[in-house]
Amino acid sequence: MTTTPAFSLVSKKKRVIKLCCLGVLFIMLAYAIIVIDPTEVIVEDKLSMYEGSYLNRLWKKPPLEVFISIYVFNVTNPEAFMRGEERLRVQEVGPYVYQEFLEHRNSTFNPNGTLSFVPVRRQVFVPERSVGDPKEDRIMIPNIALLGVSSAAYRMSAFAAFAVAAALKPLGMAPILNITTHDLLWGYDDPLVRIASSFLPDIIHFQKLGILDRMFDDGFDTVTINLPESVRNQQHLNDDISDELVESLHEEYYQDVTVQSTKKEPIRDYSIDMWSGSPGLAHWGYVAKDHWDAQRRNTPCNTLQGSYDGSVFPRNISKTEVFKVYRKAFCRTLPIAFEREGDVDGIKAYWFSIQENAFESSLDDPYTSCYCKNNQCLPKGLGDLSPCWYNIPVAVSLPHFYKGDPSLSQAIDGLSPDKAKHDAVIIMQPQLGIPMKANIRVQISLLTNISFNSELKPFHNTVIPLIWAEMSLEKLTPELILLLNLLFGIAPYLQMGFVCVLALLGVSLLATAALVLLCSTEATTFEYDPRKSIRYSTVNMIPYPLRKELEKYGEGEIIRREPLLIENGA
Repeated sequence: MTTTPAFSLVSKKKRVIKLCCLGVLFIMLAYAIIVIDPTEVIVEDKLSMYEGSYLNRLWKKPPLEVFISIYVFNVTNPEAFMRGEERLRVQEVGPYVYQEFLEHRNSTFNPNGTLSFVPVRRQVFVPERSVGDPKEDRIMIPNIALLGVSSAAYRMSAFAAFAVAAALKPLGMAPILNITTHDLLWGYDDPLVRIASSFLPDIIHFQKLGILDRMFDDGFDTVTINLPESVRNQQHLNDDISDELVESLHEEYYQDVTVQSTKKEPIRDYSIDMWSGSPGLAHWGYVAKDHWDAQRRNTPCNTLQGSYDGSVFPRNISKTEVFKVYRKAFCRTLPIAFEREGDVDGIKAYWFSIQENAFESSLDDPYTSCYCKNNQCLPKGLGDLSPCWYNIPVAVSLPHFYKGDPSLSQAIDGLSPDKAKHDAVIIMQPQLGIPMKANIRVQISLLTNISFNSELKPFHNTVIPLIWAEMSLEKLTPELILLLNLLFGIAPYLQMGFVCVLALLGVSLLATAALVLLCSTEATTFEYDPRKSIRYSTVNMIPYPLRKELEKYGEGEIIRREPLLIENGA
């Protein structure tokens, strides 16, 4: 059975329609993938902070290797210095390395879109990374308690300073101590501390004085951070409380933060909302918002809202970001800003470094002038720690006074500031907002000003470096590296490749359909008439069998012999 031309044309049209539908479908799928962005959907679902999410499980007990390397400044010329013959000379000894383990306990998702938790840290000594045993190695170090109390008395009246000097003399305390590194870091017996803890147990609640012991004495503070808007909405939907109560809490919360954010830091994802029930630092003068003098007393120096605890940052970080990081050991927030971009383990990363004014207090800077006391500021590069150290004049800075006033490092022999060794850097994955590597380096120094005590006169008007610490996150776990590579290294390229293949298939199918349709149209409009190819002649030039076949096309018309017409130009 032969196929008629009409039936063939209908079949071709059906094929064209099928090709067009498939082409349009493939193009629509490609467009849908671009709009929906499945990789972003997976990241949003798995790496957002909500109860039971992958990010929440990682955050509760971070599987990160964080090491704290301690370098101690050993005094090498105690006798010559005390006689006033030489400047103070120090020798850097270290590192003594401790691994820090962090755990976020008692995490609670609150109805107002915040997350509360208690950060608990512990440090474990790592002997294989250390230069020696801190319990055996002995060093010469200034007497922190003696010099600290004497320097604190310097800011008092002359009578009070004289009284303090007279009271300290019978104790027979040496200005420079020969103790072990462990005692310096984690506490040693001191007569002043023992007396103070007996008379002021609510303030001096410890029996020994140690630098790391005071730095890492976080206690059990309850921290509250703001969650992303999407998580807040999910919390409201999944809450068992009534919709009316959720709405009232939501409005009350946002009315509160809107009023505060008009003059404070803006509310951002994962930023601190409260620290131990307060949005500010009382030791820097923060008062409740309903206090009559709150507008004047609450400053960028003592406000925590908008800063970060350093464990997690917002997603999709831009290069213009400036973050303020708070850790209780620093006694203040530290601003970090974008420095450069690069790759870490093949993953895109942003380098953030501590800003120049991180440890400053200048009357010309509205963000740091509030650290000045009685309009008196510390030299450039020094941050006051005394409010967190029981008013003992202690300062924080970058190691070797890097980025500080050059006179600070020049006044002490043995210091040599170096950007590569002493700068502070946090490397973050910008799409996810988690630290990939970090080197936070800080130095603790003692500010000494002595009066009415001739034995301590060589220490007058001196900034003495005690130790510096490097808190480093060296690398992520292999599991996290693999996850980041899949989500931000491989998945986007696979997704884009799939989009390109679908789009190419769609365009190819549409082009094929158009070509088939064009060819079918030409075949339909072309009518073949064999007689138009024959030149009529009086001579019967067409054989009989062929003539019979040609007559079929003429519907039975007999081909006639007609005279050959030859046109001439006449």
